[in-house]
Amino acid sequence: MPDDVCFNEVEHFMTCGEGRQFLQGIRDHLKGHTITDVEFIANGEGVTTILNLSNGQCYTFNDEELYIETLREQFSGVFRELAHNNKKEECDEQQSIAP
Repeated sequence: MPDDVCFNEVEHFMTCGEGRQFLQGIRDHLKGHTITDVEFIANGEGVTTILNLSNGQCYTFNDEELYIETLREQFSGVFRELAHNNKKEECDEQQSIAP
């Protein structure tokens, strides 16, 4: 589906009654509460951010800045080094297993 079709579809959702009600629920969930802690967990697309709120609830979201493609672009040297280190560790493990 082309991006403009998706954009229009999302825009329509945001302006329809059910969409506005859903988004207002998220607004109400977050508004007026303090973020007491922030956690990060790996997911299949990158890193998910979890905000722990002062009311004891959590809010989870994914930001484009933490998608794996974006991280690879920003930190290409780090990812090359990690890949190199992972290969070295695999070789070391295989050597220690060999009879």
